[in-house]
Amino acid sequence: MKKTQVALAALALAASSAAMADVTLYGTVDASIAKGSDSSTVFSGAGQWGASVLGVRGSEDLGSGLKANFNLEAGINVGNGTRDNGGPNGVDGGSGGVGGLFNRAANVGLSGSFGTVTAGLQLSPFILSYVTSLALAGNNFYVPTLVNGNAADGGGVGANATGGFFIPNAVSYSTEIGGISASVMHATANGNDTNRYTGGRVAAAFGDLNVTAALADRKGSYKNTLVGGTYAMGAIKLAASYINSSDETGAGAADIKTTTLGASYAISEGNTVGLNFSRSAQSGSDAARIANVSFAHALSKSTSLYAFYNSTKNSALSSYYNTTGDTAFGVGINKNF
Repeated sequence: MKKTQVALAALALAASSAAMADVTLYGTVDASIAKGSDSSTVFSGAGQWGASVLGVRGSEDLGSGLKANFNLEAGINVGNGTRDNGGPNGVDGGSGGVGGLFNRAANVGLSGSFGTVTAGLQLSPFILSYVTSLALAGNNFYVPTLVNGNAADGGGVGANATGGFFIPNAVSYSTEIGGISASVMHATANGNDTNRYTGGRVAAAFGDLNVTAALADRKGSYKNTLVGGTYAMGAIKLAASYINSSDETGAGAADIKTTTLGASYAISEGNTVGLNFSRSAQSGSDAARIANVSFAHALSKSTSLYAFYNSTKNSALSSYYNTTGDTAFGVGINKNF
């Protein structure tokens, strides 16, 4: 209780500094009713479409084109109000973590004409490249796809583990030149050599075509590479990506190759349907497959209703909440602020 009160006080203090800096309180609340073929209907507060989060970010103009930036972001579970949707420090006690509140982002940095340097817990640039190379799809599709392809492992235990979506103890540099954006990230070992992580991405737009490439290398664990992109044709958007995940443990495991194809169509203003398919193949094993249908109805610029259906084969995860069923479906609401 005391930890929560201190954290809330810190948020209030950060918000009160608006006179000195441009500070924004933001978040997403996502709730759904979901059903898997091997489970009863559940209230899913994990964020079937987008993760539920509460965050504060800001910047201060230091003069001469230099700015100081910060970002604190906590993942939450709408079902019970607990910490969720986060990185390795999001579990209470034990070997799973240290019960950190800001389990998605906790970083500070400087930006200017040279680009942006950021230090602390941050989103993996590899994950960002994958998400931006998708058609209409939510967490219920792309989280299982990445896990099936070993492209976002659990990363071990403890607050310093670098596997997954959010990278602790990291320093990153990002810049944009002539329409091409690029970023590189490195995380220190912090007492365990397998926590040493290097990642990066590049992205470029050529009219309606957007392309991206990325790398994620966790020492002694895996090395993942990605190429992908999207192409818009009026109301239609096409998307594709390819990920190669190679085993770096020395155990001799075969590479996993994941192909994702997708398309979305804006049926009318505020109504969009998406079709997605992913295939994760490993030599000597049957390919894990996910076929996904998604629908989103915008009630406003910040509020949407959604529905999804996933069908899987060969032990693929069937959705973000349901790990063993052959099918999963659900409906929910997503609110941004």
